[in-house]
Amino acid sequence: MFDNYFKTVLVTGAGGGIGRSISKLFSDHNWNVLCHYNSSEKKIHELEQYFINNNCNYHLLKCDFSDREQVECFIDELDKFEINSLINNAGTFIKSNNNLMQIIELFMVNVFLPMLISVNIFEKMKQNNFGRIVNISSIGAKYGSNFLSMPYGCSKLALEGTTKTLSREGSKYNILVNTIRPGIIDTDFHQKSSKDMSQRISMIPLNKMGKPEDISKMAYYLGSEKNNFITNDIITISGGE
Repeated sequence: MFDNYFKTVLVTGAGGGIGRSISKLFSDHNWNVLCHYNSSEKKIHELEQYFINNNCNYHLLKCDFSDREQVECFIDELDKFEINSLINNAGTFIKSNNNLMQIIELFMVNVFLPMLISVNIFEKMKQNNFGRIVNISSIGAKYGSNFLSMPYGCSKLALEGTTKTLSREGSKYNILVNTIRPGIIDTDFHQKSSKDMSQRISMIPLNKMGKPEDISKMAYYLGSEKNNFITNDIITISGGE
Protein backbone atom coordinates (compact mmCIF):
# COMPACT_ATOMS: atom_id res chain seq x y z
CA MET A 1 0.00 0.00 0.00
CA PHE A 2 2.96 2.28 0.73
CA ASP A 3 6.45 2.43 -0.71
CA ASN A 4 8.48 0.63 1.97
CA TYR A 5 11.55 2.60 0.92
CA PHE A 6 10.11 5.53 2.87
CA LYS A 7 9.19 5.63 6.54
CA THR A 8 5.56 5.97 7.60
CA VAL A 9 4.02 8.38 10.11
CA LEU A 10 0.54 8.28 11.61
CA VAL A 11 -0.89 11.70 12.46
CA THR A 12 -4.12 11.66 14.45
CA GLY A 13 -6.38 14.67 14.18
CA ALA A 14 -4.87 15.45 10.79
CA GLY A 15 -7.83 17.60 9.79
CA GLY A 16 -7.08 20.28 12.37
CA GLY A 17 -4.75 23.21 11.80
CA ILE A 18 -1.79 21.70 13.64
CA GLY A 19 -2.47 18.21 12.28
CA ARG A 20 -2.56 19.42 8.68
CA SER A 21 0.69 21.31 9.12
CA ILE A 22 2.41 18.26 10.65
CA SER A 23 1.12 15.99 7.89
CA LYS A 24 2.33 18.33 5.14
CA LEU A 25 5.78 18.68 6.67
CA PHE A 26 6.32 14.94 6.95
CA SER A 27 5.11 14.43 3.37
CA ASP A 28 7.45 17.21 2.20
CA HIS A 29 10.30 15.10 3.62
CA ASN A 30 9.20 12.01 1.67
CA TRP A 31 7.42 10.18 4.47
CA ASN A 32 4.35 8.06 3.83
CA VAL A 33 1.56 9.78 5.79
CA LEU A 34 -1.39 8.08 7.46
CA CYS A 35 -3.94 10.78 8.26
CA HIS A 36 -6.60 10.13 10.86
CA TYR A 37 -9.61 12.45 10.95
CA ASN A 38 -13.18 12.45 12.16
CA SER A 39 -15.51 15.39 11.46
CA SER A 40 -13.28 17.73 9.47
CA GLU A 41 -14.29 16.46 6.02
CA LYS A 42 -13.65 19.71 4.13
CA LYS A 43 -10.23 20.32 5.67
CA ILE A 44 -9.06 16.74 5.18
CA HIS A 45 -9.96 16.85 1.50
CA GLU A 46 -8.02 20.10 1.14
CA LEU A 47 -5.08 18.24 2.68
CA GLU A 48 -5.66 15.35 0.29
CA GLN A 49 -5.49 17.75 -2.65
CA TYR A 50 -2.16 19.03 -1.34
CA PHE A 51 -0.83 15.45 -1.31
CA ILE A 52 -2.09 14.81 -4.83
CA ASN A 53 -0.61 18.04 -6.18
CA ASN A 54 2.76 17.21 -4.62
CA ASN A 55 2.76 13.52 -5.56
CA CYS A 56 2.88 12.39 -1.91
CA ASN A 57 2.14 8.93 -0.52
CA TYR A 58 -0.85 9.19 1.83
CA HIS A 59 -3.80 7.26 3.20
CA LEU A 60 -6.86 8.66 4.99
CA LEU A 61 -8.40 6.90 7.99
CA LYS A 62 -11.70 8.16 9.42
CA CYS A 63 -12.60 7.27 12.99
CA ASP A 64 -14.64 8.71 15.83
CA PHE A 65 -12.44 8.01 18.85
CA SER A 66 -15.47 8.05 21.14
CA ASP A 67 -17.17 5.20 19.22
CA ARG A 68 -16.06 1.74 20.36
CA GLU A 69 -16.92 -0.11 17.13
CA GLN A 70 -15.14 2.46 14.98
CA VAL A 71 -12.11 2.31 17.26
CA GLU A 72 -11.86 -1.48 16.95
CA CYS A 73 -11.96 -1.21 13.14
CA PHE A 74 -9.38 1.58 13.24
CA ILE A 75 -6.93 -0.46 15.33
CA ASP A 76 -7.36 -3.42 13.00
CA GLU A 77 -6.66 -1.17 10.00
CA LEU A 78 -3.43 0.08 11.58
CA ASP A 79 -2.11 -3.49 11.65
CA LYS A 80 -1.78 -3.31 7.85
CA PHE A 81 0.94 -0.65 8.11
CA GLU A 82 4.48 -0.55 9.42
CA ILE A 83 4.36 2.72 11.33
CA ASN A 84 7.70 4.28 12.28
CA SER A 85 6.42 7.49 13.86
CA LEU A 86 3.24 8.40 15.72
CA ILE A 87 1.99 11.93 16.36
CA ASN A 88 -0.83 11.81 18.92
CA ASN A 89 -2.44 15.09 17.94
CA ALA A 90 -6.19 14.36 18.05
CA GLY A 91 -8.00 16.10 20.86
CA THR A 92 -11.32 17.51 21.97
CA PHE A 93 -12.43 20.15 24.44
CA ILE A 94 -15.44 20.66 26.67
CA LYS A 95 -16.45 23.47 29.03
CA SER A 96 -17.99 21.33 31.72
CA ASN A 97 -16.77 19.61 34.83
CA ASN A 98 -19.97 17.94 36.02
CA ASN A 99 -21.25 16.04 32.97
CA LEU A 100 -19.95 12.50 33.36
CA MET A 101 -20.65 11.32 29.81
CA GLN A 102 -18.92 14.35 28.27
CA ILE A 103 -15.91 13.87 30.54
CA ILE A 104 -15.68 10.18 29.62
CA GLU A 105 -15.85 11.06 25.90
CA LEU A 106 -13.15 13.70 26.34
CA PHE A 107 -10.83 11.23 28.07
CA MET A 108 -11.53 8.65 25.36
CA VAL A 109 -10.28 11.05 22.68
CA ASN A 110 -7.51 12.80 24.60
CA VAL A 111 -6.05 9.92 26.64
CA PHE A 112 -7.42 6.43 26.18
CA LEU A 113 -7.12 6.23 22.39
CA PRO A 114 -3.61 7.74 22.22
CA MET A 115 -2.62 5.20 24.88
CA LEU A 116 -4.21 2.30 22.99
CA ILE A 117 -2.75 3.34 19.63
CA SER A 118 0.70 3.90 21.13
CA VAL A 119 0.81 0.48 22.79
CA ASN A 120 -0.40 -1.19 19.59
CA ILE A 121 2.26 0.47 17.43
CA PHE A 122 4.96 0.22 20.13
CA GLU A 123 5.32 -3.53 19.71
CA LYS A 124 6.12 -3.22 16.01
CA MET A 125 8.55 -0.39 16.71
CA LYS A 126 10.37 -2.67 19.15
CA GLN A 127 10.82 -5.29 16.42
CA ASN A 128 12.32 -2.66 14.10
CA ASN A 129 14.50 -1.14 16.82
CA PHE A 130 13.24 2.29 15.76
CA GLY A 131 10.29 4.45 16.69
CA ARG A 132 9.30 8.01 17.47
CA ILE A 133 6.18 9.07 19.38
CA VAL A 134 5.15 12.68 19.96
CA ASN A 135 2.22 13.53 22.22
CA ILE A 136 0.62 16.92 21.57
CA SER A 137 -0.45 18.21 24.97
CA SER A 138 -1.39 21.77 25.96
CA ILE A 139 -0.12 24.68 27.98
CA GLY A 140 -3.20 23.95 30.09
CA ALA A 141 -1.28 20.98 31.48
CA LYS A 142 1.52 23.32 32.56
CA TYR A 143 -0.54 25.93 34.42
CA GLY A 144 -3.83 24.15 34.90
CA SER A 145 -7.03 24.92 33.04
CA ASN A 146 -9.73 27.16 34.43
CA PHE A 147 -12.43 25.65 36.63
CA LEU A 148 -14.94 24.83 33.89
CA SER A 149 -12.34 23.24 31.61
CA MET A 150 -10.62 21.25 34.36
CA PRO A 151 -11.25 17.86 32.64
CA TYR A 152 -9.38 19.08 29.56
CA GLY A 153 -6.27 20.07 31.52
CA CYS A 154 -6.39 16.84 33.50
CA SER A 155 -6.68 14.78 30.31
CA LYS A 156 -3.59 16.44 28.86
CA LEU A 157 -1.65 15.75 32.06
CA ALA A 158 -2.69 12.11 31.75
CA LEU A 159 -1.47 12.07 28.15
CA GLU A 160 1.89 13.37 29.34
CA GLY A 161 1.99 10.46 31.75
CA THR A 162 2.11 8.05 28.81
CA THR A 163 5.23 9.85 27.60
CA LYS A 164 7.03 9.04 30.84
CA THR A 165 6.18 5.33 30.77
CA LEU A 166 6.67 4.72 27.06
CA SER A 167 9.96 6.63 26.93
CA ARG A 168 11.39 4.57 29.77
CA GLU A 169 10.45 1.29 28.10
CA GLY A 170 11.29 2.56 24.61
CA SER A 171 14.84 3.59 25.43
CA LYS A 172 15.88 -0.06 25.15
CA TYR A 173 14.67 -0.20 21.56
CA ASN A 174 15.57 3.21 20.09
CA ILE A 175 11.99 4.39 20.57
CA LEU A 176 12.03 8.05 21.62
CA VAL A 177 8.89 9.54 23.17
CA ASN A 178 8.29 13.21 23.88
CA THR A 179 5.60 15.78 24.62
CA ILE A 180 4.93 19.14 22.97
CA ARG A 181 2.87 21.70 24.89
CA PRO A 182 1.45 24.26 22.44
CA GLY A 183 0.30 27.62 23.73
CA ILE A 184 -2.24 29.77 21.90
CA ILE A 185 -1.94 28.80 18.23
CA ASP A 186 -3.69 30.56 15.35
CA THR A 187 -6.04 27.75 14.26
CA ASP A 188 -9.77 27.42 13.58
CA PHE A 189 -10.28 26.44 17.21
CA HIS A 190 -9.10 29.76 18.58
CA GLN A 191 -10.54 31.80 15.72
CA LYS A 192 -14.00 30.52 16.69
CA SER A 193 -13.39 30.88 20.41
CA SER A 194 -15.78 32.96 22.47
CA LYS A 195 -12.84 34.30 24.48
CA ASP A 196 -11.61 37.85 24.15
CA MET A 197 -8.55 36.80 22.16
CA SER A 198 -6.95 40.25 22.25
CA GLN A 199 -6.95 40.06 26.03
CA ARG A 200 -5.63 36.50 25.96
CA ILE A 201 -2.84 37.43 23.53
CA SER A 202 -1.78 40.29 25.79
CA MET A 203 -0.84 37.66 28.37
CA ILE A 204 1.75 36.16 26.00
CA PRO A 205 5.22 37.72 26.40
CA LEU A 206 5.75 37.75 22.61
CA ASN A 207 2.32 39.41 22.29
CA LYS A 208 1.10 37.21 19.44
CA MET A 209 -0.38 33.82 18.72
CA GLY A 210 1.81 31.04 17.41
CA LYS A 211 1.38 29.48 13.99
CA PRO A 212 0.71 25.79 13.26
CA GLU A 213 4.15 25.65 11.65
CA ASP A 214 5.73 26.51 15.00
CA ILE A 215 4.38 23.22 16.32
CA SER A 216 4.82 21.12 13.19
CA LYS A 217 8.53 21.92 12.85
CA MET A 218 9.18 20.65 16.36
CA ALA A 219 6.88 17.66 15.86
CA TYR A 220 8.79 16.72 12.72
CA TYR A 221 12.15 17.03 14.42
CA LEU A 222 11.13 14.98 17.44
CA GLY A 223 9.13 12.50 15.37
CA SER A 224 11.70 11.79 12.67
CA GLU A 225 15.13 10.23 12.35
CA LYS A 226 16.60 13.69 12.93
CA ASN A 227 15.99 13.16 16.63
CA ASN A 228 18.33 10.61 18.15
CA PHE A 229 18.95 11.88 21.69
CA ILE A 230 15.79 13.57 22.99
CA THR A 231 13.32 11.42 24.93
CA ASN A 232 11.01 11.79 27.94
CA ASP A 233 11.04 15.53 27.47
CA ILE A 234 8.36 18.22 27.51
CA ILE A 235 8.85 21.10 25.12
CA THR A 236 6.61 24.13 25.56
CA ILE A 237 5.98 26.30 22.51
CA SER A 238 3.95 29.20 23.83
CA GLY A 239 5.64 32.53 23.12
CA GLY A 240 7.23 32.70 26.54
CA GLU A 241 4.29 31.72 28.75
